[in-house]
Amino acid sequence: MGTCKCGYSTDAEKNCNGTHNVVKAVKADIIAKLEANGFAEVSDYLKTN
Repeated sequence: MGTCKCGYSTDAEKNCNGTHNVVKAVKADIIAKLEANGFAEVSDYLKTN
């Protein structure tokens, strides 16, 4: 797959192993839960960072 560009790779040689997909899914879940519980400002921060 090549060298990881996102920085989330768990591969010892820093090759892309799809870890960014897990990070993306977890982040989306956290954002949804924050928005559902009235923390729109925090979720907006996570969306942009």
